[in-house]
Amino acid sequence: MKIFFNGWFSGFFEKTNPGIHIDFFLNLFESVYGEKCEKGNNIESEILCEFDMLINSSSFVKTKVWKHTYLFSGESKIKSNMEEYSCVLWGERNNKNIINLPLFVPYIYTNHFLNNLEVINQINTIPNNDILVIISNPGGSVRNKFLEKLDKNFKVCYGGRYKNNIGGLISPQYNSQEFIKIVSQFKFIISMENSREDTYITEKVIHGLLAKTIPVYWGSERLYDYFNEERIIYLQDENSIDNTIEKMLEIKNDNNKYLSIINSNIFSNKDNKLERSLDKIVNDIKCLLSYNKWNNVDKIFCVNNPIFELEHNLFLKQLFLNLNIDNISYISNTYKHTITDDEYNKNITLQNVLKLRKNKIKKSELSLILNYKYILEDIEKNYKSGMFLIFESDITIGKDISKIQDFLNFVKNKNDFDLIHIGEYDKRIWETPNFNGYLGYDERIIHNINTEDLTNSNSDFRLFRKFYTRCTDSFLWNYNGIVKFLKYLNVTEKNYGVPLDLYMSNFFEKNIDFKHYWSLDEFFIQRSNNKLIKSTIQNDSY
Repeated sequence: MKIFFNGWFSGFFEKTNPGIHIDFFLNLFESVYGEKCEKGNNIESEILCEFDMLINSSSFVKTKVWKHTYLFSGESKIKSNMEEYSCVLWGERNNKNIINLPLFVPYIYTNHFLNNLEVINQINTIPNNDILVIISNPGGSVRNKFLEKLDKNFKVCYGGRYKNNIGGLISPQYNSQEFIKIVSQFKFIISMENSREDTYITEKVIHGLLAKTIPVYWGSERLYDYFNEERIIYLQDENSIDNTIEKMLEIKNDNNKYLSIINSNIFSNKDNKLERSLDKIVNDIKCLLSYNKWNNVDKIFCVNNPIFELEHNLFLKQLFLNLNIDNISYISNTYKHTITDDEYNKNITLQNVLKLRKNKIKKSELSLILNYKYILEDIEKNYKSGMFLIFESDITIGKDISKIQDFLNFVKNKNDFDLIHIGEYDKRIWETPNFNGYLGYDERIIHNINTEDLTNSNSDFRLFRKFYTRCTDSFLWNYNGIVKFLKYLNVTEKNYGVPLDLYMSNFFEKNIDFKHYWSLDEFFIQRSNNKLIKSTIQNDSY
């Protein structure tokens, strides 16, 4: 497949630019399209990939019918009309046609630094010099105020054009081993962006990590979505300057603490793997460009892992293949046998379930909560908006599945919801927003409100407000609902001492502004609940 690259900067084609060059995109497109990709001209190429600045060129996006058109930007703001492109690769979480590509990611792949970052080689030496600053742009009020105070507490070496005090510029290319060796001679390096945007995180933060020193960062507030918060010092704003400098002084004066930091994981997950990997970016692009998907659903997630539940995984893949749907991720990081007693006790400090039954929470029940939370966190990290379907591993199609695309179009126009249960219809508990049984593990809150505030008897589809959930097998989430529920999971109620459905029912009752509905139509059902298979949870003793 031929790719026409238009408007790119010096060194892009020659592969001499230290930040990013053509190989990254060729590898990316080969993974997206599953075939060999190479540079072509505008006539023979099927794919257009333009650089936002369009250096010495004008856009070719409207010159012919392309298979797909891409726009890439390495800046904090985009100048081009993003709506004209099939896909925009940029430092902003996924939304509309934008795919999240923080600038540090192509820098890592272009220069083959991934292994050096994921494999931690322990060191035991402390650099002699305090702080390195390499800045050319004199702008940035927060940064400049920080540096003014820093100068009063540390010996700061300025190696760029701004405030240079070393008698010349640090000249090696910033992707070179020579540059990394220079940086490694300092305890800290100031790694600050020129502006604060969503996931606009440049290669600056990588320099100190490769050099085994401590970056001090100001910029994107999403930094710790990708990097270990113990490994990088984050300057929040000018009000936190004094506290940040105090922290740096404390680290400088404690050799053990310094070594502990620089020998710790670089990335945010416990496995020290790049969170925004090339595979994830490729998968997101495929989901965006796919013709085999339900419109208005940004992505489908299944709480499933073939290692843990192969039969379920094969069933789900065949189910979605039959439905001609392919924008799906299967995520299940934990399973009942992988949860240690320490992890169990950390997440369950109170056995609230004993208010409802005789048996404690099973590890399989905790596993579902942790996996569900991980999926919600994955969405929040990588998206800014949208609708998402999340299924448990034992779902199958319901009697109304043929109407699901019309339903999704319908609710997209409504949009005033947080969460919709699209699973099994149960006549017994449809008549009231609150189930008569004792679902909540705290004192019940009975809300007397209009149960049908988005639809009516003349609507194509009916949605009824509920303060409980029958199960958690089939949910349509609005992005705002995910953010609200995650805040509750991670801040308000971090004790997971009841099964997920009871935990959620308690949340619904306590948070009346959270709009949870049941669909009258039955799009999916739970196989275990319908005795089609054995439950992997209900039959467990612990």
